[in-house]
Amino acid sequence: MTRPLPTLLLALTTALVQAQPDSLYITEHGGTVAYAVVYPPLKNVESFTHEGRYAMDTTRIAVRIGYKRGKPCGVYRAWYPDGAPMIFAVYGWGYLNGDWTEYAPDGHITLKGRYKNGKRDGPWAFREEGIFGHYKEGLKSGKWKYYENGRVVRIEHFRKGVSGGGKRSLLK
Repeated sequence: MTRPLPTLLLALTTALVQAQPDSLYITEHGGTVAYAVVYPPLKNVESFTHEGRYAMDTTRIAVRIGYKRGKPCGVYRAWYPDGAPMIFAVYGWGYLNGDWTEYAPDGHITLKGRYKNGKRDGPWAFREEGIFGHYKEGLKSGKWKYYENGRVVRIEHFRKGVSGGGKRSLLK
């Protein structure tokens, strides 16, 4: 006769050991809160969708990403605990490679840019901070504009991530 309780405990322990713990860090009430996310074990198949769920409520999906040949590939999405979108990103064969968008809990876009082979590349808008600029191969490049109350207050020029000393304040 088998013992159902020890077998069940062994199965649960094995499942928990194979689960991959992670956290989503969310800014709330002026601070950052880490929400635990649990994942099932990675599958050993050609392609699949990997979902992480909030540990506090496993009925809520926290993140979802596609995998191909063992690497993140395709759309990555993360959601706030209430189900509102938090991040939309694109992976290509293990690297961030495409759009990156972050959302505030109320749904407005707070950050927008692009990645190329895992590095920031192209225009980026840090909307909450009022900063707009370009990256080239992960480094700040070209003209960066800093806004306050909808007006440009400073312009800074970068070359290969280094400011050219050309800071120009437009405040009077």
